[in-house]
Amino acid sequence: MKKKIGTIIDEEILSGAKRRAAAEKRPFSGVLEDALTGYLERSGSHGSPSRDEALRAVAKFASHGGLLPPDEIDDILAEDALEP
Repeated sequence: MKKKIGTIIDEEILSGAKRRAAAEKRPFSGVLEDALTGYLERSGSHGSPSRDEALRAVAKFASHGGLLPPDEIDDILAEDALEP
């Protein structure tokens, strides 16, 4: 079910989203829905990370290779592995 909303948004963001909608020949509401859905998926609001995010995190962790000293492991664990 769709629901009408009202909000305040930065003019530049709004203009950019409207340009994107026009360029893709689709409704602005679709661009907004996609943006919110992506945000919620990345922030974990829909449960576990996406497959792509999980694979990126594994690749980032595995890229360090070999046996690591404990301080380097702590640094890696402290990083936001899902950050692009």
